[in-house]
Amino acid sequence: MIYFLSENTSTGTNAGNKARMDTEAILQEKNYCSIEGPKSIKRLKHGNKLSFFLKNNNFLRRLNKIPKNEYIVVQYPFLVSYKNGEGWLDCSFILERLAKKKKLILIIHDIDQLRFDRSRDNLSDFKLASYIISHNQKMTNYLISNKIDKNKIVNLEIFDYLISAENISNHYEDNALLCYAGNLKKSKFIYSFPTELKKLKINLYGNGYTGSQTGLDYKGAFPSDKISSLIRGKYGLIWDGERIDTCSGNVGNYLRYNNPHKLSMYIVANMPVIIWSKAAEAEFVKKNGIGIVINSLSEIPEKINGVSKDDYLKMNSAVKAVKSKIENGKFLLNALSEIESRMKNA
Repeated sequence: MIYFLSENTSTGTNAGNKARMDTEAILQEKNYCSIEGPKSIKRLKHGNKLSFFLKNNNFLRRLNKIPKNEYIVVQYPFLVSYKNGEGWLDCSFILERLAKKKKLILIIHDIDQLRFDRSRDNLSDFKLASYIISHNQKMTNYLISNKIDKNKIVNLEIFDYLISAENISNHYEDNALLCYAGNLKKSKFIYSFPTELKKLKINLYGNGYTGSQTGLDYKGAFPSDKISSLIRGKYGLIWDGERIDTCSGNVGNYLRYNNPHKLSMYIVANMPVIIWSKAAEAEFVKKNGIGIVINSLSEIPEKINGVSKDDYLKMNSAVKAVKSKIENGKFLLNALSEIESRMKNA
């Protein structure tokens, strides 16, 4: 029997919630045994560790019922909501206790050491795991370079994205060249789009946009389980940071390692993508023929001038081939099957 920790997630407009909810649905499809997660706890100035253990006796009893040395899947970082899902607390400190009696399978959503200047020591957590599902080979190389055993790592390749509604747009006929969806508050580059690019029109979706620019059409924020059916634009843009000539800062640098959930969202929306050349997922885009790779946002007008209608429709067809896997959870199912195979041969 393989177990998994069930999280108290909600829909909302946060893409992170969507990824976690989809992961849980796929774990249920695998018929893994669900263990109800901890209750919401308050964020405390002096820290949350003691409060967690004092207020979650029932959760700890549920964990103790799992036989010793059984496998348990945990989405990493292990988050617990507070204020009815308005915020999340990193409670990955529970992993050290879990690893004493259980075998951990960690599904990585984020590595905060790669995103923030200050964070929990993620690498120490990964060393506790029997198996790890990493985003891609670039992230796996980072883990191996930091002395995580390569034999316990499996690459996901791309996040799955389960959908309840289809995007019916023929994106080749969409008015705007670009669609950009995400946390607009941290995407500072959207205030510096090149003039020639703005002339081709850009649709923005998400929370945190405060500007008003000719050529940019802010469409608002939508629930994460519906947005893929609503977005419009010939190409979905994958870019981050403050600059237009490269992806910069912590958020930009993170693209070198992670699988952006927006890539999966664009794909299930039947939308080819434009992605930074140094992003980890640029290789996936090139290998599958689902978009265009760029070094700078200024390159986009010239790049798309070289794309004929036949070229675009070919990319669109390739997008739909990947979509058929993503919307059925195939990438995570394949990674879990690989882990199960390794368990049997261990």
